[in-house]
Amino acid sequence: MRRISVSPGRQGALRPAVFAFAAMVILGACGEDSGGAARPTVSSARFVMTPQDGNDAVAPESVVTVGSGGGKLAEVVLVAGDGSTASGRMSPGGASWYTDKPLRYGTKYTLKASAVDVYGLTTSTSETFTTLTPATIVSAEKVTPEKGATVGVGMPVSVEFDHAVKDVAVRAAVERRLRLTSSTPVEGAWGWVDDKTVRFRPKDYWPTGTKVSVATDLYGLPMGDGAYGGTGGGVSDFVIGPAVMTTVDSAAHQMTVTRNGELLRTVPVTTGKPGFTTRSGTKVILGKEEHVLMDGTTVGIAEGSSDAYRLDVYWATRVTWSGEYLHAAPWSVGSQGVANVSHGCVGMSTENAQWYYGVVTVGDVVNVINTDSSKTMEPIGNGYGEWNLSWDEWLKDSAAGAVTAAKPV
Repeated sequence: MRRISVSPGRQGALRPAVFAFAAMVILGACGEDSGGAARPTVSSARFVMTPQDGNDAVAPESVVTVGSGGGKLAEVVLVAGDGSTASGRMSPGGASWYTDKPLRYGTKYTLKASAVDVYGLTTSTSETFTTLTPATIVSAEKVTPEKGATVGVGMPVSVEFDHAVKDVAVRAAVERRLRLTSSTPVEGAWGWVDDKTVRFRPKDYWPTGTKVSVATDLYGLPMGDGAYGGTGGGVSDFVIGPAVMTTVDSAAHQMTVTRNGELLRTVPVTTGKPGFTTRSGTKVILGKEEHVLMDGTTVGIAEGSSDAYRLDVYWATRVTWSGEYLHAAPWSVGSQGVANVSHGCVGMSTENAQWYYGVVTVGDVVNVINTDSSKTMEPIGNGYGEWNLSWDEWLKDSAAGAVTAAKPV
């Protein structure tokens, strides 16, 4: 027999070819044929089964099939060594049976089937086979946002794997397997920011109030060189909060904050001075810290130089991994609204910083404009800078292309 190995996503396309032989036999009402022949004592039903009996290297994504000629299937069961049964479906009329989920890795299975012929005579058969053990298991190690979170409209979905995924075809298969649904239909795309991390960015900001769910089960997915997907990561459900948007005008030394289009406050600020210009462009809030020790040596400023600093900073809202924050800067109140004197952060009064800290959340958007500098926010690698790419540019990092996320049917 010829072994058939397909991915779960191709089952429907193969079934007509696999089971063309299994046209249902019309049952007769008589115990003898038209020629008066005696009723047989042995069932004429026969089986065609894949994979073959004794195969010890069956691909976990293979579809196990059983077909019956000369009768119809009465029962089919696929049992693992621990006694658990594999999921399968019987076709209408009992002409065939097939598995509908990937098989377990490195597992010995026993396939048992019985069929009945036109005379009501039953016959049974069984075979055994073993699935291969993957050389490597690739699993989702971390999913962001975390389950139960409420995040801003600029928050991407980030999935980090415990092994590199470099092959373009495998990346496309992973993107198609990651199951992202949303209560409001949203066009978006997965894009690879490095060999271990893929992110989903909507074409436009998330609609306020959208409920999002992402499932990262890759089990049974072949990933090349003997590697297969694992079950890590689970399901993350989160909600998109109000659209809180911050615009920092470096030239005007002002920051405006809106919620769902309504102006909440205009705040005098100071931004980066020459040589330490604040990055222009769109940033997404990464986190908030009531207190952080800021030390200039961590960003390459020599200790003892005129630009050296070591400060206890409060009400700090982070927007880059390299150390840009929006925070309280009581030492520069005289320059706020007037001049840019910081080392790259956006500084404001303690009162305004505490207010801002309470208004924003992770995933909210911060736009910095009019810096009169070529220093811009990195699209990849220094936070969530993906919004600085056009939609067409973002699609270049996707292996499978754009999709529309909608609630499950």
